[in-house]
Amino acid sequence: MNPKRLAAALAAASALALPASAEAAPYQDAVLAGDPLTYLRLDEPLGAAVAEDASANDRDGAYAGAVTQGIAAPFADADTAAAIASTGSVTGSVDQVSRTLELWVNPDRVARGAQVGIVSHGNPAVDGWAIGIGAKRKLAIVTAGATAQTKITLASNAWTAVAVTWSDKVRVYVNGALKKAFNGAPATGSGAFVLGGNGAGAFGGSFSGRLDEAALYPTALTAAEIQSHFLAAHVPVNTAPPAIAGTLTVGETLTVQPGGWNDAATATRTYQWQRCDENGDDCGDIDGATATQYVLAAADDCMTLQVAETVTTVVGAGTAISEPTAKVGPCAVPDPDPTPDPTPTPDPTPAPDTGTTAGAVATGAGATQAVATAATSGCLRLVAGRKRTKLRRYGVLRLAATKNACLTAPIRASLKLRKGVRLKGVRYKLDGKRVRRVKRGAVLRAAAGSHTLTVRVAPRAGKAKTFRVRLRLAVS
Repeated sequence: MNPKRLAAALAAASALALPASAEAAPYQDAVLAGDPLTYLRLDEPLGAAVAEDASANDRDGAYAGAVTQGIAAPFADADTAAAIASTGSVTGSVDQVSRTLELWVNPDRVARGAQVGIVSHGNPAVDGWAIGIGAKRKLAIVTAGATAQTKITLASNAWTAVAVTWSDKVRVYVNGALKKAFNGAPATGSGAFVLGGNGAGAFGGSFSGRLDEAALYPTALTAAEIQSHFLAAHVPVNTAPPAIAGTLTVGETLTVQPGGWNDAATATRTYQWQRCDENGDDCGDIDGATATQYVLAAADDCMTLQVAETVTTVVGAGTAISEPTAKVGPCAVPDPDPTPDPTPTPDPTPAPDTGTTAGAVATGAGATQAVATAATSGCLRLVAGRKRTKLRRYGVLRLAATKNACLTAPIRASLKLRKGVRLKGVRYKLDGKRVRRVKRGAVLRAAAGSHTLTVRVAPRAGKAKTFRVRLRLAVS
């Protein structure tokens, strides 16, 4: 037989002998061409105990705890994926330093204030690394004890391809595109490679959601290599994120302007609106808000919003998130949390409007009647606390109260800004409790005792800074 024909026949016979999951496929070929340290495809059948390494290195993983195999994968070439509950994990051993991670992630909804791990290699507190959802529900990377908090939001209940490389810088890629690069020494350790869990202790909670196609590499892949791997999945590729149009006032209707996509000619589009804090951080899904339009509710006042657009074809799905909007008006609270505090006790006798910046009314135990009680049973005095406190680089905090003089009205605080200073917002808290806004100035109602006034100043550019002022009131 002709040698070329013989070789072709042998190749065909070999292909027929392989199980479906082992046949050549574009995404798998791209990963294996990078010579990974381990490649856990997580496509085992339900009940399997071993996550097989698809590379030639035989570094298998072990399923443990609440893990369900055989669920829908992020794209057709990926076969199936694994759902990992907070008590489940997949653990392998990789005894070499890793410089690149590639992983498809589909996290469950993360509660406000919670942090969860996703994946780790070695001991992130010493010389390894961990990746998870950190502060304000943004992607975080812990390397050799140092935490880098990104501005990247992972859409919940949607697949995202995440890649991280460690070389001269740490680089974070989302769906094949570079999203963040920062200084940081590369990890030098090795050891357990864990999918799920709390990031080897680097995060306060454990991952819950779906994972697939996890690969580690001994070198830092280039941006072109990472992009080529993602494109090999043939899921829709976002070319322009969705946008939000409409008037940002409670009661008005916002509308999604769809994003631009490649490989999406026959796609279907779905949406999930998210509510964020005033800085566009700490974003969480709004229950039931999945239409192309959204009517701004009272809970959106002073908040920002964004929308996640998921485009699905027969091959797979891609998700892109819009830029956050500006703050929703009329903004009755200067810097609220996504879950509003209980409504404070109303001020029966508001003080005159004399402040110079937006502020609030603070109430504490017995504070509503503090001035009235002092008028009948004694004199409520400010016995400790500066009338003027310099807030470095921003201006001066003023208290409209004279020391040791009887208070006939609540104390009014106002911020006199330095020339040229422009602020995004000011938050006042009294004894750790957020205060309610009045038109201008902060009206502080407090009973006799020691108190702490906290002022958080957020400039238009740069990081916010917090100042604390100690106050003490006494009745005589």
